[in-house]
Amino acid sequence: MHPDDLISFSDAAREIGCSRTTLYRAADDGRLNDIEVGGRRMLLKDEAWEDFEPRLKGGRARKLEQDDEDE
Repeated sequence: MHPDDLISFSDAAREIGCSRTTLYRAADDGRLNDIEVGGRRMLLKDEAWEDFEPRLKGGRARKLEQDDEDE
C-alpha cells in the first residue's frame, strides 16, 4: 500500500464536500474502507472511495435543494 492510497477523514470531507461524521458513518457501515495507521483511522482511496456519494440529510440536503431551485 502506498501513502497516496490513504486520505484522512478531514481531508476527505473537504474533498467530497460532506462532514467527517458522514464519512465515519459510511466507513462504519461498510460503504467506505478504512484502516488504522499509528492509532489514526484513514480512508482507503480504492474503488469504494471512487464510487462513494454521501447520503445527505437534514439542513445540508435542504440547502442544496434550495440552491438548485434558485438557479
